[in-house]
Amino acid sequence: MFIQETEDKLLEILVENKEKQVIVEGKRDKKVLCLLGFNKILTINKGLYETVERLKEKEVLILTDFDHEGKLIAKKLNLFLQSLGYKVDKETRRKIGFMFSRLKIRKIEELRGVLYE
Repeated sequence: MFIQETEDKLLEILVENKEKQVIVEGKRDKKVLCLLGFNKILTINKGLYETVERLKEKEVLILTDFDHEGKLIAKKLNLFLQSLGYKVDKETRRKIGFMFSRLKIRKIEELRGVLYE
């Protein structure tokens, strides 16, 4: 039951934040968030600067993967965005990361498994 409760809470947090502007690493990450109702999703496909240029709002949620590389990207993006005056939702990322670690998943695209059990 522990896993089911964690999955439910994770989905609840994601759905609560679906109106936010989100930055993800790739197309598969974007696809899985679209399934949850997110529609303001930017992928990092050219570079951090180019991605930030495409932001439309001053608040952003960084949902890069929770592996080593994803955490580094999130850290760089966070510093860059804050230096430009953006409000980065670090608390939601922290909560999602905690749920990911409990479910033993690290990549955003792995949410597909949580959605389609």
